[in-house]
Amino acid sequence: MNSTDCKEIVEAIDEVLAYCSIFDQHIQIDDLLRNLRIKSSQSNLISAIGASSHLFLEDEIVFSSNYPKNLNLSYSKELAVKTLEETKEVLAILNSCNNITGLAITGSVAAGVNAKDGDVDVLIITKPGWVWRIRALAIYLSHKHPRGKLLCPNMVMSEDSLEFEEGVYIAREMMQIIPVKDAGGLTELYAKNTWTKDILPNTNRKTAINIDQIPHYPWWWKVMQLPFLGNIIESWESSRRIKQLSTSSQSTEAFYSKSICRGHENSHKLHIEAEYSNAIEAIK
Repeated sequence: MNSTDCKEIVEAIDEVLAYCSIFDQHIQIDDLLRNLRIKSSQSNLISAIGASSHLFLEDEIVFSSNYPKNLNLSYSKELAVKTLEETKEVLAILNSCNNITGLAITGSVAAGVNAKDGDVDVLIITKPGWVWRIRALAIYLSHKHPRGKLLCPNMVMSEDSLEFEEGVYIAREMMQIIPVKDAGGLTELYAKNTWTKDILPNTNRKTAINIDQIPHYPWWWKVMQLPFLGNIIESWESSRRIKQLSTSSQSTEAFYSKSICRGHENSHKLHIEAEYSNAIEAIK
């Protein structure tokens, strides 16, 4: 590898580490490759890190002298494992639902870390015409199930409405999700967003985690599944919830329709993109 190629890879690594610094995260070499915005190989990454004056590897984790080490990283990783384990039972209920065609862990837990007061964000993909009934089930589990308090179903989408806005933030969020169930929904998600490969050319889907299927639903779920009455309930639930949530929303990122419930009320994407711009400017 010549010096020009090495310089280009180091600059690409610096971009990834600047992004990670927003979250006080450190990244392993394999995840670094998946986050890289240029085509490369792991061996070339290691060579570029070795030739750099400010990059170094410790236990397969890539560090930069430009950023302090997060001394709480091990604790954050332990919390991610713990919170996911505590939520597996309600995930198993959702996993058993035939009208859910895609289920995945997103957010910080998918990245392998969590905060002390953090929850478990999930993406749910449904068959058309089931978004608001499935959301009602997920919200019920998060409020009423003894193992559901950490479940955060902040994105429920119909499998016919899976196109995302193009950008680095969305590409990396999609890249890091951990599949739980794919009965066509997650496959369709990737098929509708092939642009992520243009931004992250080395990326690939993460391996799915093994979650049991536990069909323990509340009594009213049988009513929700009735062909005629269930459709009426879906229409009623969508209309009232869309009106209620849209009226109370203070975020430009939240979006509510009959086929999409995206409850991003904290404008997380907007904040991260602003911090990302500042971090990139700092390394220029």
